[in-house]
Amino acid sequence: MNYDRARQIVTATLALCAQIAASQTPTLKTRTREEREQAFQASHRITLNVQVIDSAGKPVTDLKPEDFTVLDNHEPRKIAAFHAIDGAAMNDATEIVILLDAVNSTPAALEVERDGILKFLAAGHGPLPYPTSFVLWSNGHFKATSPTTDRNAVGRAFVSLTKNIHSNACSPVDPSADQTIEASGAGDGTRAADSARCLAVHFKDSVAALDGIAQQQLATGGRTILIWVGPGWPLLSEVDGRQLSPATHKAYFAKVVEVLHDLNAAQITLDAVAPRDAAREAEIARVDLHALANGTSSPEDAAPSSLALQVLAPQTGGRVEPDSSSIPADLARFLEDAAWYYTLSFNPPPAQNGVELRPIEVRVNRPAVSVRTATGYYTAP
Repeated sequence: MNYDRARQIVTATLALCAQIAASQTPTLKTRTREEREQAFQASHRITLNVQVIDSAGKPVTDLKPEDFTVLDNHEPRKIAAFHAIDGAAMNDATEIVILLDAVNSTPAALEVERDGILKFLAAGHGPLPYPTSFVLWSNGHFKATSPTTDRNAVGRAFVSLTKNIHSNACSPVDPSADQTIEASGAGDGTRAADSARCLAVHFKDSVAALDGIAQQQLATGGRTILIWVGPGWPLLSEVDGRQLSPATHKAYFAKVVEVLHDLNAAQITLDAVAPRDAAREAEIARVDLHALANGTSSPEDAAPSSLALQVLAPQTGGRVEPDSSSIPADLARFLEDAAWYYTLSFNPPPAQNGVELRPIEVRVNRPAVSVRTATGYYTAP
């Protein structure tokens, strides 16, 4: 993949919506400083879905607002709103969306993933515990079922949806073949260039698909647990090793900010599960995903790996199982997050330096518990 092509991997594709002007002449209304502050807080309030688990792996269900401390950019914030969510009693508080990724899964992995989802559905009797829908991501398009707790209806819809499913995965590209791509217009060079183009398209389309789901779920309200069944989109790790232009870094950073903002605004917890894939393991090994676990703090640090599924999921409070030995068991475990959780909201202070990454930490004054939630957010200028 040459230098010019690398510059074009991530582009801003969202269209601007035109606003319809009112038929009457608008009247200027003066607001007090307090009213302006209240309006700002209402539009910028951060809401967290917080899992608190004891040493036995069970949810802690008796916590009060005073048991929590929220640190925003290492500074304590007052909790503006607090709710304890009993998912068993309020089974519509959380929607489950399970996405099967045929765009990036190899044929062998896709068969395991589809079979795992079917086994998950067949593992119980009676209704599903929460409204559940399935999304098939294939050939660059979505096909989705309607959310329902009817296990049989979901199963029939899923079987119909995936009846003629096939993998769209790209052929892996060898970074050592890059000079061949540049020097030759035929043979292995052509095949490598075609593969590199395929990876770039799958990267761009998959990130856009994730952001599209976030925007759609934002309109529904409430919390969503989105489980991405598949290895995720290409990391383009050979691009990460290049010296990208400042404009390209800036474009990646803008996309990171956009996607994380939309995921957080839609209250999406993003989980990921896939069977072991040796080819993807080699690709992932070329990128230090651990270093990106807490987010990308500046345009200079932004690259394709900043948008990796394995990087975005933990930032939403989700989990990643890239080497699953039992997809049905992992799906059931991810759904446990909907059984009991807490929602905490706070009002962040206005941004002082434009868009910046602010880390979040939630502490609980209870011994031997683990806390999991979103790890940060980007300020809006």
